[in-house]
Amino acid sequence: MDVSVHEKNLDGTLKELRQASGGAWGGTCVDNKYINWLALLFGEDAIKKLKTKYMCEYFDLLRVFETKKRNILPDSKEFIRFKVPTALHDFNNDSDNNKLTKKLELMNLKDDVKVKRNAFNVSPNIVRSWFQYSIDKTVSHINGILTEPDMNGVNTILLVGGFAECQLVQEAVKKAVGERTVIVPDEAGLAVLKGAVRFGHQPGLVSNRCVKYTYGYGVHCPFDESKHPPEKMIISSYGERRVDNCFTKVVEIGSSVEVGKDIMDPFTCHLSKAGVTSFLIYASTERGPEYVDDPSSTYVGELVLDKPPGGTKEENEAQVYFAFGDTELKVSVKMLKTGEVLAKIVDCL
Repeated sequence: MDVSVHEKNLDGTLKELRQASGGAWGGTCVDNKYINWLALLFGEDAIKKLKTKYMCEYFDLLRVFETKKRNILPDSKEFIRFKVPTALHDFNNDSDNNKLTKKLELMNLKDDVKVKRNAFNVSPNIVRSWFQYSIDKTVSHINGILTEPDMNGVNTILLVGGFAECQLVQEAVKKAVGERTVIVPDEAGLAVLKGAVRFGHQPGLVSNRCVKYTYGYGVHCPFDESKHPPEKMIISSYGERRVDNCFTKVVEIGSSVEVGKDIMDPFTCHLSKAGVTSFLIYASTERGPEYVDDPSSTYVGELVLDKPPGGTKEENEAQVYFAFGDTELKVSVKMLKTGEVLAKIVDCL
């Protein structure tokens, strides 16, 4: 389940106000609740056997449940019928349903579940309980976003994806967001695919994005005895005391960036006069990471530059630029003395 916030510009393009966020609370979460409930009745071993030995029947079970999920009403009082693979009964040697009936009695579910050979009739309260965790987490996350100060202008909620077709989800979201308009397009399950196709033909539809991580690159920063451990000290090619693997931040997590526009590193750097210089690009989940080898940092890509022609720091001074595309990051390095620009595209998919 992903939630993002966009603003429509006057020219019809979209400006992303908040990066996508969420969790594993969507339709698959409900599927797992259903499978776990079946495991309580038939046993975990029976479910494992069904997955491994009767995969077609297992996937049929999920397909039928997928259809049922979209048609369960918030106020329904009628029992809901679910087909169950015969193999689950066979694994338990329960051809006449005796074992299952006794287990339902022990679980105090005799009045809520009616058993037939290849099907269950389940009370709507039990079925709705399979959705509750997912709905609660989704609604809580949406409300948390809407209470943020810069989200006051949000007046329309658009639900897309297969789970959006579930009426339980629609009703819960409408109730939670108050007077805001909730739109569920026809064939909401296909809306994401259609949007991806349209975006492929019109990549300029999104003019601004919110970056999901803090982006930067590794450098040798000046050594400070008061805060840097001695073992991190190195001597640069210019004979200066430096600290290796420092994280130089160019863009901070959550920042709004214009697609394709260069973002200049606020500081300049100096290429090594001893040989090639490698700009190692990193992404971090922290706002102000200190080192590129911190647990929060992930290597993204590399830009390798040949040995510069200059012999002094001034001659080898460079400016770094980042530019974010639709699915990629462009890193450029401009030599300030000569004006030469070297660049590399890093795929962020």
